[in-house]
Amino acid sequence: MLELIKEIKSRNIKTKAWVAEDPKNRWAGLYIEDEAHWVERGITTLADLERDELATYIYEGHKDAFGTKGRHYDFDSMTLQELKDEADYISKAANETFEREEAHKKECLKEFKDLVQKTIANGAGNEETALRWLSEGEKFYHIQDIESWVWDYGILFTDYGRELVKKLEGIVTFEEWKEAV
Repeated sequence: MLELIKEIKSRNIKTKAWVAEDPKNRWAGLYIEDEAHWVERGITTLADLERDELATYIYEGHKDAFGTKGRHYDFDSMTLQELKDEADYISKAANETFEREEAHKKECLKEFKDLVQKTIANGAGNEETALRWLSEGEKFYHIQDIESWVWDYGILFTDYGRELVKKLEGIVTFEEWKEAV
């Protein structure tokens, strides 16, 4: 147990130093240093901590990789090597998913920008008018409605999409919403 707490304190010192290097842009959680906490969780050795961290990574990382948390695992029956192998597999799958999602966002962004340019060329004349025309049939009662519209184009979580929401907030009106209040 002493070895575990010593390691936890060492990790916390390193983490605090890392945050202190750039405190405005860095934040990190720390390990609890109270022995009773770890005993209550059944973690009393470094090996126990390693198993727990791997299991947590696999459980949570499964969602990034496959869209659902890994509730089906029986971590207690897995060897340490099986946990490490599964963590490696999850890491690789999560990276592949991230790359696919990034490629999809780029594709959606190109399609939306092309649509705006086509609308401008077809008579809108400028981006603001094109955006007004493209969103003309929508009912925006709240900023979340605008975000939903941008989400439907698959670009909400891009820099352009976040800026687009701000632009649309200044372009579209919330008349129906204002009248209902």
